[in-house]
Amino acid sequence: MEEKSTLRRWTSFILALAVTWAVCFVAAPAFVESNQAMSRMARFIDDSGINTGKFYYTDVEACAVANLNTRNTVLYRPHGPGPEQTN
Repeated sequence: MEEKSTLRRWTSFILALAVTWAVCFVAAPAFVESNQAMSRMARFIDDSGINTGKFYYTDVEACAVANLNTRNTVLYRPHGPGPEQTN
């Protein structure tokens, strides 16, 4: 396998940065604005002053509560009445 030239590697790197920038600052905001539910949620987050970057950390209490609720919802789903048992 041949190694790429330095110019080609720099070009690939700059192209990757440009694509990442376009997704973050052009495509994602356009998607949020085109979807009514996402737009409403984004406005609520902005108006409430919620720092969404904090949710990546596990020591935030809201994340721990959300994780516990999600885990319990998956593990202990309501199944409704089961079949009648005959003895």
